[in-house]
Amino acid sequence: MKEKIAFETVEMQNAPKDIQATVQQKWLEKSTFTVPSDKDLFIIITRGEMPTGGYSVNIESIEKVDNELVVSYYYTDPKKDDMVTQAITKPIVIAKVDMTNARVNFKEIQKSAP
Repeated sequence: MKEKIAFETVEMQNAPKDIQATVQQKWLEKSTFTVPSDKDLFIIITRGEMPTGGYSVNIESIEKVDNELVVSYYYTDPKKDDMVTQAITKPIVIAKVDMTNARVNFKEIQKSAP
């Protein structure tokens, strides 16, 4: 049985200090991980360093299946003709859900460009 889980996306600067510290140790590489903090569980997906702006990572959904949370996410890249920031970026998404003992599985999905 699948159940959609409500989540809140949190900007890095608004995340608790312990979450910020953990993310800063890992955001130079592509990774998926969770960090508990008080009554919340933070689900974090980093993309690593990208050569320009226009790259992102997005969470499509979080669903509870049995005793697992399935986090479906996708990456977007700038289109060939897009104007992008000429600076190294570190795309990241942080989602906050209520604390759970469920195992978290990450599933990268492919989204077609609009």
